[in-house]
Amino acid sequence: MLFRVLGPLEVTHVDGRAAEVPAGVPRRVLSALLVRPNTWVGVDSLAEAVWPDRDVASPADALWECVHRLRRLTPLYDGTSARIDSMRGKHRLNVGEGELDSIVFGQLVDDGRAVLRTDPDVAARCFRAAAGLWRGTPFTQLNTYQSRFEAARLARLRWEALDELVDALEALGDVADAVMLLQSLLVEEPARERSWLRLVEVLTRADRPVEAEAAFRKAVRAAGTAMSPA
Repeated sequence: MLFRVLGPLEVTHVDGRAAEVPAGVPRRVLSALLVRPNTWVGVDSLAEAVWPDRDVASPADALWECVHRLRRLTPLYDGTSARIDSMRGKHRLNVGEGELDSIVFGQLVDDGRAVLRTDPDVAARCFRAAAGLWRGTPFTQLNTYQSRFEAARLARLRWEALDELVDALEALGDVADAVMLLQSLLVEEPARERSWLRLVEVLTRADRPVEAEAAFRKAVRAAGTAMSPA
């Protein structure tokens, strides 16, 4: 993959070299374009992402200069064309198949869901591959409605994929792996009700009543802690 947004922004060339995109405005412009890949993004939307305080005299000119610089820094599209297209008042960053991790992530989740009932082994591999792309919260350098919405959508999809990975593991009879995964999720989000419920369900169906009861008691305590005043 050439563009990675599932965590801190990373860009690489086809030969594996890192593309050195400077911090500040260039990275914010690139990130704002990657929120909506293959889509024309208006100058006003980009300016809101890059200069939320509107403290630049001529955002259109500044963006044009930044985009021109980014064309030289980012990998070519299809090996021949500039990565970013521009028209009056708008810009578009083009990504191809397998080049942007957030798109690959969504495709892997879809592939896993398509075979979850018929081939849980393949489904588990898809969900694991999707989860493996996650490095942290996307688009943290931006603070727009669009970036927050996309970051929340991707985070929600990650949790759904992990829940479905538990389903796939249970269908394969890999109770130990399912339990370990749920325990790791609860370390990350100790008050997440769905993870506690799934842990109790998996342990109960695996005929491990003592552990299921212990998990249930921990779930009650976690819920009480989450509702307690700070």
